[in-house]
Amino acid sequence: MRTLCSLLLICCLLFSYTTPAANSIIGVSEMERCHKKGGYCYFYCFSSHKKIGSCFPEWPRCCKNIK
Repeated sequence: MRTLCSLLLICCLLFSYTTPAANSIIGVSEMERCHKKGGYCYFYCFSSHKKIGSCFPEWPRCCKNIK
């Protein structure tokens, strides 16, 4: 019984450890999507740029030049 509990605890710790890695993969895909649209990721968009999306979780905005 002790071995089973230990094994279950190890499995839970492994799965909880891999969760942040999935979030960083999502962030990379958001950044790639922004760059493919010709934008850039930044905290604020400049006055001559508009927000076209998000680069979550690293940056809150994907900005693009209006020109």
